[in-house]
Amino acid sequence: MAKLMRYDDLRETGLFTFFHFSEMGRRRTPDGLVDIRLKPGAFQEFIDVSILIDRAGQVRSGILLLDRDWVGGSRTINPFGKDLAKSFVEAVTHPSDKERAAGIVSTLWRITGSDDIIVRIRDDEATEPQVAKFLDSLVSVYVGTEDEFSKSLGKSVVRIQNIVEVSRKRLRIEVSYSG
Repeated sequence: MAKLMRYDDLRETGLFTFFHFSEMGRRRTPDGLVDIRLKPGAFQEFIDVSILIDRAGQVRSGILLLDRDWVGGSRTINPFGKDLAKSFVEAVTHPSDKERAAGIVSTLWRITGSDDIIVRIRDDEATEPQVAKFLDSLVSVYVGTEDEFSKSLGKSVVRIQNIVEVSRKRLRIEVSYSG
């Protein structure tokens, strides 16, 4: 059985080091977990993160909330937002599911809007990535044309939704551990 990721180890990932996340507060939940609220170094008004850890400091789930207007839509996608989304899923996914999450991570990274300009670095680099059929729904949710995508990876579940939270349209990305 693979060990859960410790919060201290999560803080060493690119999610924290590149995006410069800082703790904004902690609170204990009714079920005994600790909810850690985080903000990045930039674009704080558009981004909220919550990481749930157990008493041993092991990550149990994470939620990334991004303002829908800031993320973009079918015409144009914010590159910082998709970088943050893919980094979040990559970092928070259960260690034994990292390989199974690779399709989700690469799809998030490659999402583009119809008006986005794509510059190829190499002639052989494909401008349109091949996306597994089940990931078509992920792209549709990310650009805001569908409501929900969910995929069980084994020990992790990745769920991406378009929600309204206190009159704000948001993209909610949750990675939770099953069992």
